[in-house]
Amino acid sequence: MREPEESDEAGQTADESGTPPVPEEGTPPGSAQAGEEAAGGSDEGAGMPTSGLDRGVEVPDDLRAEIEEIVARYPQKRSASLPALHLIQARYGWCTPEGIEQAAIVMDVDPAYLESVASFYDLFHLEPAGQHQVLVCTNISCWMRGGDELLDAVCEAAGADREHAGHGGAVNEAGDIYVSGFECLGACDIAPMASVNEKYFGPIERSEAPALIEQLRSGADVLPEKALAKRKAAGGPEPEPDPRVAEAG
Repeated sequence: MREPEESDEAGQTADESGTPPVPEEGTPPGSAQAGEEAAGGSDEGAGMPTSGLDRGVEVPDDLRAEIEEIVARYPQKRSASLPALHLIQARYGWCTPEGIEQAAIVMDVDPAYLESVASFYDLFHLEPAGQHQVLVCTNISCWMRGGDELLDAVCEAAGADREHAGHGGAVNEAGDIYVSGFECLGACDIAPMASVNEKYFGPIERSEAPALIEQLRSGADVLPEKALAKRKAAGGPEPEPDPRVAEAG
């Protein structure tokens, strides 16, 4: 009878004990590193971050420094994904493919990983989302005080599709304003309210929607009397003026 060959199904040669060789702990089976180790060596610099030049994408020095500073805050580099993506979106207006690639290069992660993170959260955009964002809260408190009607008015004033705005968001025809109904923005005391470029305003009357959009486009101070940031806290001092508003004025 023919003796069985001393190899497993993957073609690995058994050692004298008859046990196939096992990669070192932490080395994924079938990985390039495992293959290199099995071949008796590895390329110099394996596992090191790939430079932007190597991957055909340049990373601006200031952006690299900012992302590196963010990554340094966390024990695991992937924990920096959300603030890094927020930085990319703030820089480019949305999470552009190039921006995601740049962040991935600095973080030394796969761009597909960052894209999967961005696709999970409503506030990250993987397509152009205009220069300004208006999120109208339509949860229970705002809905009871006219949140849906406010969303109607904002869409009309901005020229955005109401159906799409209520189901995932819509960029208006001019391409400068993104409008979306939002499940909850956590500001029930000023219902109905909206987040305008990440600043809270409310209560907002439906009739004020045209002024909101006009002020947003012109760069003027949006509904200053409705800005949550300018409200005096209960028992506290008057809030400090926003220096950016003063410079813009």
